[in-house]
Amino acid sequence: MDNLLLLSIEINTDIFETNIINIVLLVVLLFNVLGAALKTEMFERKSRILTEVQGAEQRLTEANERLLDAETQSQQAGLVIAQIEEKTEKLRQNILINNWNRAYEEMSRMEKAASLALKYETQKAGRENQDRLLTAGLTNAYTFIINELTYDDCCKLNTKRIEQIPNLK
Repeated sequence: MDNLLLLSIEINTDIFETNIINIVLLVVLLFNVLGAALKTEMFERKSRILTEVQGAEQRLTEANERLLDAETQSQQAGLVIAQIEEKTEKLRQNILINNWNRAYEEMSRMEKAASLALKYETQKAGRENQDRLLTAGLTNAYTFIINELTYDDCCKLNTKRIEQIPNLK
């Protein structure tokens, strides 16, 4: 039987015939043998690609949801920041007003103190002036009495002054 197989198979040395037949045989053989394996591999690859695409779509959906959550949180944070800025501005204005009021009160207090000090110094200067004038007047009167008046003139002045005193009855 081996001989029969050997007899039926011959080697054809004609290049044109053998190439076409070989190529056709090769294609048919590859299509029959490898076709099933390729189909199986292609189906597996298709299912992997579909699974990966579905996973990517799911991750994209999750990422979009996280993005929306982040945008919502960002908007809420913006509102909180705006409220904080508003409160900060009000607090700053209150502090400025309070500082201005305290400065005004301090200036008023200092003005009153300066006014009182000036009044005191004016009164003190007036008293000192009165004292000097009185001292000068008394000194001049004493000098006049000692140097200019005689004993008789002094007696006449005293008598005149005594007469001006109302009578006691």
